[in-house]
Amino acid sequence: MTSFDQKFIENPEFLKWIFNANPANEYYWGQYMLEHPGEKARILELKDHLSELRFSNDVLSAYEKEELVTRITKIINLDPKVSRHRTILHYFMRYAAAAIVFAAIGGLLLYLTRDKESFYQQQPNQMVRITSIMQGPLLITSSGKNVELKKSSSTVDYSRNGAVVLNNDSVIPAANEVVDAPNQLIIPYGNQSRVVLSDNTVVWLNAGSRLVYPTLFKGKTREVLLYGEAYFEVAKNPGKPFIVKTSDLEIKVLGTKFDVSAYDEDNVIQTVLKEGSVSIRRNGANFFEKDIVIKPNQLASFDKTNSDLKIHEVDADYYTLWTEGLMSFDEIDFSRVIKKVERYYNISINFSDPKTENMRISGKLDLKQGRNEMMEYLEKVSLSKFEQINENQYIIK
Repeated sequence: MTSFDQKFIENPEFLKWIFNANPANEYYWGQYMLEHPGEKARILELKDHLSELRFSNDVLSAYEKEELVTRITKIINLDPKVSRHRTILHYFMRYAAAAIVFAAIGGLLLYLTRDKESFYQQQPNQMVRITSIMQGPLLITSSGKNVELKKSSSTVDYSRNGAVVLNNDSVIPAANEVVDAPNQLIIPYGNQSRVVLSDNTVVWLNAGSRLVYPTLFKGKTREVLLYGEAYFEVAKNPGKPFIVKTSDLEIKVLGTKFDVSAYDEDNVIQTVLKEGSVSIRRNGANFFEKDIVIKPNQLASFDKTNSDLKIHEVDADYYTLWTEGLMSFDEIDFSRVIKKVERYYNISINFSDPKTENMRISGKLDLKQGRNEMMEYLEKVSLSKFEQINENQYIIK
């Protein structure tokens, strides 16, 4: 098997195109071959060979799939000296009646074991970008209704049997039938929000963030999608793991307290654990790649530019005080502090000298104080000067 073939066989989306085609994946792979004409002939040849297996994802029950994966895993663990691909192929040949014959198992296992597409993958067109002109938090309900929350520090509560309580003073009645579509809570710069999910998990959303979540959690997991920063206090449910998905990582917990910072414009995704334990997995990781598990007062730093993930010992409180209107920073790059300040106050701050960006500073900032007091404090701890350009633009000298 060539590395070219393996690249596609281990891709669950490629297998889905072959065995469970729909207009969306037909369009995607059609476009892919147009953009990569040199690969088209081999892709179609590979598709023809695999199509002959006439595989159907409905041939095996969910239990049979899990049992099959368990047996495959045992083979991998018990026969380390034998070629994995050859052993797995041998094993699958015994299941020819079920039409499961592949030379590589990475994509197959993902294809067999994953449930139907997550709610937010089904409706990407509903995603709304955060813009600087947004005046306050915005809730987009599963029915598509836009609800302006008006308060800069808002609350949304889904724990009342389907009814949604807004800012403790208004209620959206429970629908007769729960729509199988996501809600979005969008927090523009200069705002924060607190949301209680249907399982009583509490989420604090920082400025410039967006959370995508269902009205009620169905299935075997509790999944949400995060853009930006959020602090989670997850309600314990050992039988139903809570999963936070970001652009690059999947963070899985049972019941714990942790902070995730995953802004699109940042090159680093940070996960800080306060209580319990979490496991972290890179999106697109193959079957053999182990999850990273962190302990309390540890920070997992994932570099999106090179997929490098490192673990650091930290004081978790430094990373969660923003939920109380405070910001603590200990030997942190000045540019990272400024980025947080920009989001919180909805302003733009530039550096006159790029070298100043990498200067490390320490301190504790009360975000509830005015903009001028904040800048005076940062001037003292950084030995720099803030100069105002216009109402919302500043430059550091």
